Amino acid sequence: MKFLRSVISFASLVAISLFNAAHAQSLRDSIAIVQDSVAMVQDSIVRDLPATLDADDDDFAYPDSLGIDPGLAEFVPDPLDSIPIVKSTLERPAFSTARDSVIEDMRDGRNIIYYYGDVSVTYGDISITSDYMAYDVDNNIVFARGTKDYNGEWVGQPKMTNRGNEYTMEEVYYNFNSKKAKIKNMITNQKEGELRGENLKMLPDESINIAGGVYTVCDAEHPHYYMKMTAAKITGNSKKTVFGPAYVVVEDVPLPIVLPFGFVPEMPERASGILIPTFGEETSRGLYMRDLGYYFVIGDHFDVSLTGDVYSYGSWATKLTTRYKKRYAFDGSLNLNYSVDIVGERDSPDYKESRNFGINWSHSQDSKARPGTSFRASVNFSSPKNNTYNSTSIAEAVQNQTSSSISYGKTFSFGSLSINALHSQNSRDSSYTITFPNITFSVNRFYPFKRKIRAGKEKIYEQISLSYNTTLQNKIGFKASEIHDPGLINKMDNGMTHAFAIGLPQFTLLKYFNFSPSISYGMNWYFRENLKVYDPESQRVVNQLTDQFSTFGITQNYSGGISMSTRIYGMFNFNPKGKLQAIRHMITPSFSFSFHPELGTPANGYTTLEYVNAKGEKVVEEYNKYSGMMYSPPSKGKSMSLGFSFGNNLEAKIRDDKDSTGVATTKVKLLDQLNLSGNYNFLADSLNLSTISISGSTTVFGKLGINGNMTLDPYAVDNQGKRINTFNIVKEKGFRIARITNASASLSYSFNGDGRINGNDGKEEADPSSSPDYYRVYYHPVTGEYIPGGWLYYLNPSSPWSVSLNANFAYQAQYKNVNGVLQKVNNFTSTISASANLKLTKAMNFSLNTGFDLTKLALTTTQLSATYDLHCFNISVSWVPQGTWESWSFRIAANASALADLLQFKKASSYWDK
Repeated sequence: MKFLRSVISFASLVAISLFNAAHAQSLRDSIAIVQDSVAMVQDSIVRDLPATLDADDDDFAYPDSLGIDPGLAEFVPDPLDSIPIVKSTLERPAFSTARDSVIEDMRDGRNIIYYYGDVSVTYGDISITSDYMAYDVDNNIVFARGTKDYNGEWVGQPKMTNRGNEYTMEEVYYNFNSKKAKIKNMITNQKEGELRGENLKMLPDESINIAGGVYTVCDAEHPHYYMKMTAAKITGNSKKTVFGPAYVVVEDVPLPIVLPFGFVPEMPERASGILIPTFGEETSRGLYMRDLGYYFVIGDHFDVSLTGDVYSYGSWATKLTTRYKKRYAFDGSLNLNYSVDIVGERDSPDYKESRNFGINWSHSQDSKARPGTSFRASVNFSSPKNNTYNSTSIAEAVQNQTSSSISYGKTFSFGSLSINALHSQNSRDSSYTITFPNITFSVNRFYPFKRKIRAGKEKIYEQISLSYNTTLQNKIGFKASEIHDPGLINKMDNGMTHAFAIGLPQFTLLKYFNFSPSISYGMNWYFRENLKVYDPESQRVVNQLTDQFSTFGITQNYSGGISMSTRIYGMFNFNPKGKLQAIRHMITPSFSFSFHPELGTPANGYTTLEYVNAKGEKVVEEYNKYSGMMYSPPSKGKSMSLGFSFGNNLEAKIRDDKDSTGVATTKVKLLDQLNLSGNYNFLADSLNLSTISISGSTTVFGKLGINGNMTLDPYAVDNQGKRINTFNIVKEKGFRIARITNASASLSYSFNGDGRINGNDGKEEADPSSSPDYYRVYYHPVTGEYIPGGWLYYLNPSSPWSVSLNANFAYQAQYKNVNGVLQKVNNFTSTISASANLKLTKAMNFSLNTGFDLTKLALTTTQLSATYDLHCFNISVSWVPQGTWESWSFRIAANASALADLLQFKKASSYWDK
């Protein structure tokens, strides 16, 4: 058919050219003949399309043979009003060249041009694209519609663009003079949703009247659910859709949910409005309605949402959430909640009532606001049971330890200042610890003897450096029940410390040994004393803290030392033709020597207590009046110790089989690190050698992570389990060089896969973005027999998956004396945990988190969850089958955020329902 149109069009052009050169009269005869031929072809081509621009609507009637009502001058000008003036081409629509053909029809006074195949027209702000167009030149009216392909499917349906707004439709009449249009079955985007109309009229002000409209957020060709509107109008400038009576339809079934009127606006980024609640039921607190409230927009930088929860058994809660942000200055949020939680029926044994609160504040200052100054806040303060009743996830509910921090920092050219407030709490024992203020001031390292203008080599004394750091802390620890205790202020613990670091010149001996000497001086300030007094009534010595800021005390600490480090390499070469070429062993030994004199002097707070005990004996007890304070005082005795550390690293050099030259190798880590450390005090009167710490880690096959550490004690224990000044190998004999006091190890491994198999579609790999999972076969491949219902023919399915495994082991040795016999108690803990994720289909996803305690032979907290995407809706299921947090939940909701709160159903069982 397309070929026939092209031949006729080409023949007509040739005929016109030849006859025009010969005779004018013959040209007119030939044109008439060609027009007759074109009419015949056109009738056969557009039998299923409108051959003229006839319209049922009066606004789209056509004059004379086109059937226009002469009285509608507003749409088509009356040719009798004035002499027609030929307009310039700039005032006419600009059509693109059609892909197939362009045919002009001038029969019986007509002047209509037909365009076939990928044609577009532009006129001012209006642009229309379509597979077929018919243009009435005299009246400046265009008709556009798609065409049917060989399978009977519509292709190239019209798309209209007007000042950035795009509309898709089935067919359209558009008058370029009056800027009116008649549209059939149009689709336009309204934020997340689509507005579909059956019969529409576009007016010159760009407003659109709609009859039989539909609004939906489902992008399927046939929406799964929508709002049916009897009449609607899209306003011109605001593009707000106002509609009359409307009702909800789900799967083509009308529901008794009717709106007398409403609107679908172009939603701004922020708008005040009602927050839709969620409904459900808990066994312990009854039916509930949660998160009902209102959202307020206050200016350009601030908003507030106020919501509430109500339960049928009497519980209730209120929440205040605010957000604020100023670009290039700061941003943050503040969340407050207060709840009265009632569990169980009143007067029943399981009845409980508690009041809970929570404060969560987050603030961040932009670094560009005030360079050199920073302010951060992360506050999470709540009552002990707040997470239990007001948590939104298992992870939040099981969190026993929470902390907060508020920090202000200022950087100077010579140093920095930091002011902090810290908080931590434990919900298990209702204990709180608050530190405020915490002030730290530091002076950067500087070289007091370095010349500003140096001539010649640097002098050794010019390498001497100084730095200073001081910290003031005030900390208080208490339990929730002690909050009204009048003596709470005396629980404060405070102090101030000063540290001076003196850097001495570093040097190297024998090229490989690096030495770093150092000298340090420290000072602690105290504002109260911890005195010891003898209580005659109880006949024992008790501690007595003085009042806050009742005294001012100072202790001093100074020491010196030097450290040495180097590296030792060892290479083990193997057969050069073999797979394993060599193994390299690197040892990093380091030694440090330190010394400090006797600091157990009265100047450092050491004093004595003299008293007469119940037996009449005179007792003299020495102690430090600053012990137990924020900063510990210096210990008694001289110290001269040698610290040692040995680091080990193993790497293998392996031949690269992929290299064609046969000489390339790759490095493989066998042991990332294995460290051994300890120290020996030469001046200690006993137990000179410290415990030995061993730690190591490596990665096998690039995925299996192995970590471990161990503490060895070289000394033996007495009959009471206390360390004695006798080496364990001497007391125990044999090869028991040291005792293992504690050890731990962990293994972690993760792996994943595409879950892809070679299907029956003839492809080695599937393209999940474009190919379906399966299609249905209804005919037997051999006999051709029709099979009712058919069977599924899987093409090339893929199910991506991932698994992460972890194993932890810990050991600790304890000693106790039972009936005069020393017994060793070995405490073991061993757990394994796993997390897995499987995407079974494009829409279905499963995840599992579980663990097993090998010591208790019991499962740890296990959670199984699944999600299923139903195109417009999604289903999520979560289940904790056992343990303290046993619960389940089921939720189905619309995917579009505009309807996620409105169209949803949720059912759950909380972990405190038991």
